[in-house]
Order: sequence, then structure tokens, then C-alpha cells
Amino acid sequence: MNWDAIGAVGEILGAFAVVATLIYLASQVKHAKEAAADINRIARATGVREFKLAMAANDDLRNGVNKVMGGDKYIAEMAAKLGVPEADMSRTESANVHWFWLHWGQYASTTSEEDLAELRNLIAGFYSNPGVRVSREQSPYARPILDPGFVNFVDQILAEVDQEKSS
Repeated sequence: MNWDAIGAVGEILGAFAVVATLIYLASQVKHAKEAAADINRIARATGVREFKLAMAANDDLRNGVNKVMGGDKYIAEMAAKLGVPEADMSRTESANVHWFWLHWGQYASTTSEEDLAELRNLIAGFYSNPGVRVSREQSPYARPILDPGFVNFVDQILAEVDQEKSS
């Protein structure tokens, strides 16, 4: 075997190694972008959740925000619908929206089938509660703001719960 032939084989192997390395690097870049997007979604959800928890715990903050953003009319309507005091409905609304954003963060991040099964179970049990359901369906801070994919995900689960109850 001459050195030219050995050199040619080496160049071919080197070219394959370069291609394999580029494919691997492209895959790593894709995964890094997905991870960064997950971190961004979780950070947004965390910020909203923290604000809604602060509102649930602070009557003055909650009442002020509701008045300025027009939520006080919604709160009054929902309190009447559920037969509870407006202050209780207002606190419950803030707590419910906290949970909606927490669950959206879980849904929107990279999840396994186990994660989605856990989330389906939580939604089926928690969101079918009348006070939670009213908030989810009527709140200006829930359905209109959350990702349509998540809204549809929850709608499908609640439709299954409703079908099971009616059977």
C-alpha cells in the first residue's frame, strides 16, 4: 500500500468525522435553545405566580389592581354566581390564577409522558371544582392570557371529566 492511498483513506475518515461532529453540535445547539426557552417560560410563570400570591395575601394590593384593571366588576359577578363574599372570591381568584400559571409553566416546558399524566390528573381534580372552574372560564386573567395550546389541553381534560360525570 502506498502513502497516497493511506492519505486518501485518512482524508475520507476525517471528512466523516467532521460531518459527525457538525451533526452532534447542531443537535446540542437545538437542545440548548429548547432549554433556554423552558427557562424563559418558567421565569415568566414564576413572576406571575408570585404576583398573584402577593395579591391573594394583600387585600389593598388586590383591591387596587382589580379596580384599576376592571376586575372588580368580574369579582362581584362571580361572587354573586357562587354565593360567596366578594373578598373571598377576590382572594380565590388570585389563588386560582396562580395555579393556572403554575400548571401552564409545567405544560409549556419540556415534559415526559409521566409529567403530562400527572398534570392531567391535577387538572381533572382541581379544575373541575366549581370555584376554580368559574375562575378559569370567566377570569380576564386566565383563558384570554394563557397559551391557546394549554387552554385546549385543559378544555379536553374537563370535557372528559364532564363526560364521565354524565355517564
